Amino acid sequence: MLSTPLPEAFIDSIRLNSPFGDKLIDALDQPSPISIRVNPRKVAAKDLSSLRPVSWCAMGYYLEERPSFTLDPSYHAGVYYAQEAASMVISDLIKQLNLPEGARVLDLCAAPGGKTSAMLDALPLNSVVLANEINRHRSNILSENLGKWGVDNVLVSNDSPEAFSEVIDCFDVVLVDAPCSGEGMFRKDKNARTEWKPDSPVLCAARQTELLGHVIQSVKPGGYLVYSTCTFNQLENEDQITRLLADDSFELVSWNVPSACVPGRNKLGHYFLPGTTESEGLYVAVLRKKGTVIRSLENEQVPVSKEPIFGITLTENQVLIEERTGMHLLSKETLSLLKSIDSPLRFIKKGVKIAEQSPKGWIPFHELALMNSIETTIKRIALSEREALQYLRGETFPIQAQDPGFYIVTFKEMGLGFIKHFGSRFNNLYPKEWRIRMQLL
Repeated sequence: MLSTPLPEAFIDSIRLNSPFGDKLIDALDQPSPISIRVNPRKVAAKDLSSLRPVSWCAMGYYLEERPSFTLDPSYHAGVYYAQEAASMVISDLIKQLNLPEGARVLDLCAAPGGKTSAMLDALPLNSVVLANEINRHRSNILSENLGKWGVDNVLVSNDSPEAFSEVIDCFDVVLVDAPCSGEGMFRKDKNARTEWKPDSPVLCAARQTELLGHVIQSVKPGGYLVYSTCTFNQLENEDQITRLLADDSFELVSWNVPSACVPGRNKLGHYFLPGTTESEGLYVAVLRKKGTVIRSLENEQVPVSKEPIFGITLTENQVLIEERTGMHLLSKETLSLLKSIDSPLRFIKKGVKIAEQSPKGWIPFHELALMNSIETTIKRIALSEREALQYLRGETFPIQAQDPGFYIVTFKEMGLGFIKHFGSRFNNLYPKEWRIRMQLL
């Protein structure tokens, strides 16, 4: 139980202006469930035999207690993501939508990336996600998490919602996981309780209305707008959906919602509720934009790939592009989306950055090591758990290598990053901003 009490004004709002009542209030003082979602590309590295599944997510599992994720090398290798269980429903939701192969998706408020990676795992073949985050620090965390997930069909931008006002009829799905008053996190995060004020829902609702106004034109006719918050009040949830439905551009979509979820007021959307669902609080509503369905045109001509480096073998759906920032590996659909957007977005991640240029030529970039599906001639060195943690701290230690040069270091066959070996010692190339600060026992 959290020592910080629930705000009295919040308690009154639940009792007087919601259908949820004391059951929700009581549940917010109970322990939070701990859950993870496993990366299907790296699932072989995780023992799932003793874990209890999340019923609404095929790759979601509950843990009996919270481990130190920081001290698990598999976490840093992108084998799994620590994610609140309700948020995992986006994976099942996406699978239920009538989406074409090669779907284009915008995740407008994407950091830290849990819902983004869940969508990437669930979309039809050859789809691509543009994940945006307005805050630069959070956008870097988003890029890190998606880099560890090991996918080439994602773009990350660092822009305000206004930047998408001129992106017209572009996306088959737009996810707006809107910034909110955070009432659904009251059980999990004591700061959410202290930061909440009686006027928080009013202020957040105004911001959400403005935000939605910037992106609704980005949804293709026939495409979907998925709206979610982690809060319980009507202003930020059902009222936003009512406003979108009022101009007759969108219609409400029914989907196979988990049975324990509670319908929203006037049957607008659904709630995950602590004490009712084994999760924190989440509101989700799905809308479809009226009009004739627009299918993406055939991929425009993409430039011939650069000569592969490090012995990389490309699939027929992958290309390499060389930019000032380095060499990037993208799916052809990702490059097509990138070329089709006229708005000057600030992209900070394009597919998988595999190399940087140096005075002596190309040097491998850490994202390449995390892309286990890419075949390369760079040799690999397996580390023990202790060595893996030392590596993740930026340390060096005795390690044998056949020849000098670059190596991918691995834990349980999953790539962690690069070293450069010199015969008697090595340079640790793990990014400084990613390094573990925690002391090892």
